[in-house]
Amino acid sequence: MNFERLEASAFRAMGKRKSHVEREIGHVYFHGKRVSHSVLLLRKRIFPEDDSRDEILRCAGLFHDIGKGIEPHARTGAALARELLKDELSEAELNAVCEIISVHDDRHPEDDRYSPWVKLLQDADHLDHFGSQGLWLSFTYRAYVGQEDMMGLPAFYESEWDSSVPGTRSHLNFDISKEIFDEKVKYERDVIRRLKLEGEGDYV
Repeated sequence: MNFERLEASAFRAMGKRKSHVEREIGHVYFHGKRVSHSVLLLRKRIFPEDDSRDEILRCAGLFHDIGKGIEPHARTGAALARELLKDELSEAELNAVCEIISVHDDRHPEDDRYSPWVKLLQDADHLDHFGSQGLWLSFTYRAYVGQEDMMGLPAFYESEWDSSVPGTRSHLNFDISKEIFDEKVKYERDVIRRLKLEGEGDYV
């Protein structure tokens, strides 16, 4: 696969799009680039001897959210990717990439309905929403909705965000993914704890 051309194609399709009104322009493109990198890091840690699907994973990661905003976005995205990539990939590659995209949001870690390659992409996708990127999403969202004071963010983390963490963790497929998730969640909590402290005028 020619990833220089694929990334250029991804940017043309997603780089200037605003798929969520409360997120930055091109969010799905930048998210896809990160996931296309991090899914390979997961593969190397979980299946270190098998790099046979790396190009498929990288391509699927890059385009997995191309249908975002048109629900069901995974199925829509697979159809869009199939049309966009038909002259770039072989038929076998195209089928493999689109199969992963089509089910990346259909998470069932308790059973084996999907291949390990699908599950790697699912985990890389979820993990990208936490840690530094999770903070960025929270800050940009709160700015968009017109939060007047920085102390609104700790309140959000202590209620909606905190209650969503166990459910998100339960959707991860691999123990290593859960370890990464736990570290990312701890980092976010530590930053918000300090934000709350300094937002009240205190020092560490």
